[in-house]
Amino acid sequence: MAPRVVVATDSSACLPLELAEQWGVLIAPLQVIVDEEAFDEGSGIAPQAVVDALVSGRTVGTSQPGPAALLRIADDAKALGADHVVFVALSGAMSGTAQAMEAVACRACLPVTVVDSGTVSLAAGLAVLSAAAVACAGGSADEVAAEARRASESSLCLFTVDSLEYLRRGGRVSDTMAALGDALGVKPVLGVVDGRVEQVERVRTSARARAAVLDRIAARAPSHAHPVVGLMTLPGDDEMASKAHDVLASRGDWPIVTAGLSAVLAAHGGPRSLAVAVVDVHADVAAALG
Repeated sequence: MAPRVVVATDSSACLPLELAEQWGVLIAPLQVIVDEEAFDEGSGIAPQAVVDALVSGRTVGTSQPGPAALLRIADDAKALGADHVVFVALSGAMSGTAQAMEAVACRACLPVTVVDSGTVSLAAGLAVLSAAAVACAGGSADEVAAEARRASESSLCLFTVDSLEYLRRGGRVSDTMAALGDALGVKPVLGVVDGRVEQVERVRTSARARAAVLDRIAARAPSHAHPVVGLMTLPGDDEMASKAHDVLASRGDWPIVTAGLSAVLAAHGGPRSLAVAVVDVHADVAAALG
């Protein structure tokens, strides 16, 4: 029997398709804009194509899903037998996605509850799975939304990039931060703080920045009842991903979900980006992933 409440999110959640399908999660594609041409993430453009465009100096931007894509979420949920949608969006401080869904909700064929996750990537994606677990157990829309908020608020999302230039271009870090980083040869450890990208530590090399990210995640995970770690990299960075996975696995006995960084996040992070998140997930999600 299909749950009465269907959970949906946007493609920046970096959810592997098999997990989205397993938990009945619907995904609205964000848009990547290359030289003023818009592509739906996933079906229209892949992360590697975004990286190639960045490296070649083309103009790359991003945008929230269009109204039609957001309304299609409700249509698809209704076709599945649902009578309510809980849409968990990436941080409203980073994107207008939550606001866009709220704006079109009155035109949707089902009631829509919008949750601003206050975060991004698998920090949001794992919270989405937690909300879906409550939906699968027959929870009400309010209960599903409350679980999405709880899991999101428990999350720690950190990442590091080889260059701040791409984040500067997208307005995610200030010109001053980017200039200082380049001038001093500093590699930042960045995190989502109050819904925004902030620098949480500075080190001298990319290797030390990646180690600092993994150390902070491993230190945070034991404080959770049901920690799950999300590890995200770009195509071509398999060795970096493998080393990071081995470090995390050696530090604790928690499930690790590996995924590709979404094309939208690739547009802001650039080549050699590493993102890691830890979330206190619903017990059913931890059991399924463990």
